[in-house]
Amino acid sequence: MKALCITDCADRPETELFIRLAQRTEQFAVISNPEGRYHALLVESGLTVIPLKIRGRFDREATDLIRTTLYEGDYDIVHAFNSRAVTCMLRAARGHRARLLAYRGVTTGVGYGKPEAWLTFLNPRLDGIMCVAEAIQRALLDVRFLWLHLPAEKVKTIHKGHELAWYAVEPAALSELGIPAGAKTLCCISRNSAKKGALTLLDAFDNLPADLNCHLLLIGSVDSNPTVCKRVAHCAHPERIHFTGYRNDVTQILSAADLLVSASESGEGLPRVVIEAMAVNTPVVATDAGGTRELVLDGETGLLVPQRDAGALAAAITQTLQDSTAAKKRSAAARAHIEQVFNAETTAVNTFAWYQERLDSAP
Repeated sequence: MKALCITDCADRPETELFIRLAQRTEQFAVISNPEGRYHALLVESGLTVIPLKIRGRFDREATDLIRTTLYEGDYDIVHAFNSRAVTCMLRAARGHRARLLAYRGVTTGVGYGKPEAWLTFLNPRLDGIMCVAEAIQRALLDVRFLWLHLPAEKVKTIHKGHELAWYAVEPAALSELGIPAGAKTLCCISRNSAKKGALTLLDAFDNLPADLNCHLLLIGSVDSNPTVCKRVAHCAHPERIHFTGYRNDVTQILSAADLLVSASESGEGLPRVVIEAMAVNTPVVATDAGGTRELVLDGETGLLVPQRDAGALAAAITQTLQDSTAAKKRSAAARAHIEQVFNAETTAVNTFAWYQERLDSAP
């Protein structure tokens, strides 16, 4: 089998998948954005790496490079890991025999009334879609218009794989972020989007018992959201809420925190921050968003609450902080869940098997 993967700035799990796929295939190459954090790791691993930054769905230079690479290598499988790459791949591979595959990481955004979907995940030339969560697979199969729908055999759930060793870090010094000694620290990682649930979390934070002595770290570009900033100013204890902006030491912060709160109100796939928290034994409270429930088994690996329910969120946070024994038990189970179900080797095995399945289904 000869496989070509096309990515942008691959994260560590994606990078590890490429390295492990290369060990299983006769010929393997990856087209990767040289600005990516792990691009150098791909190169150092001895893979055939073609540097390319795809600038848009209609990037002519990217399409030409993909076409040249495909035809020169005569690949059996071409797997694109973002929507821009999918569109360029579909154009580049016209007339070629390769099986064309895509990757999908969120539950929303695909519909027959959306023209861009016809250029990507609903394009009939696409031979398969790898879904990072079962929730994504279900969402894609639910997309219908009249008689139009995706064939079930085209859509496959393969969880993104991790290694616990990647998250072996020294805990951050939270005092440097304004957290006083003895305080309980909640973390929320959020970009500048209302869909991440920051406002609901702030409502919940106001409802926490005062004697818990909680402080909240809001990490990410949420600090540039004027609505969130205004709401913080009107909180019961604004001095206990700390914006950090973008950080590249999130895992270290999570390792030092008492609780991760994922208040998302969007169509999550497998939230990376939840996986990171679980890997470092930090308890998790999360909303039932997309594939989050595949990570947070309510009462077993964390506590799961409805979306947009500040009361339920406050109750789950309070329960976690007041019953540390039960929280530690859930954290241990969560870490084992990541190791057993979401590990890198299983992802590589399942992805290679899926490639073979897609080849065997060729007409």
